Amino acid sequence: MSEPIPALRRTAFLLTLAGALPFIGLVIAMAVLDPPTNATAGLWLQTYAAVILSFLGGARWGMAVTTASGTAAATLGVSVLVALGGWVILPPAIILMPGPVWYLVYAVLFALQFGWDWTSSTVPTWFKPARLWASILVIASLTAAWAIHAYGL
Repeated sequence: MSEPIPALRRTAFLLTLAGALPFIGLVIAMAVLDPPTNATAGLWLQTYAAVILSFLGGARWGMAVTTASGTAAATLGVSVLVALGGWVILPPAIILMPGPVWYLVYAVLFALQFGWDWTSSTVPTWFKPARLWASILVIASLTAAWAIHAYGL
């Protein structure tokens, strides 16, 4: 892959980190708002997590279709799995069996996606630090949501 211009790298880094801001804001809302609004923030957090997992899967899909590697077909399949995981657990998480554990399940899905991105040769090296910091913020936010929901912090 060719090296992008510095403005593109900076923009990608800032937008990636900006994508983590709703996680932080919704966790703060869970902590400071009164019921039932704090629970609504938790629902939004889980829904946003599913949306972002889909976005990350789509990003990997896009990288796979632009490469001519022999693993591109497998990448297409795997890129859908984490995204689908986020959507499959959403109904039980917010309707059927709500509880704090689902925040940890989302955190694990983000950790799996990050691990795959970090070790992949198809993800540009210049982009990996942005993924690292965004993943840290997202996983920490989801873990904090778990603690707020589980312990009423």
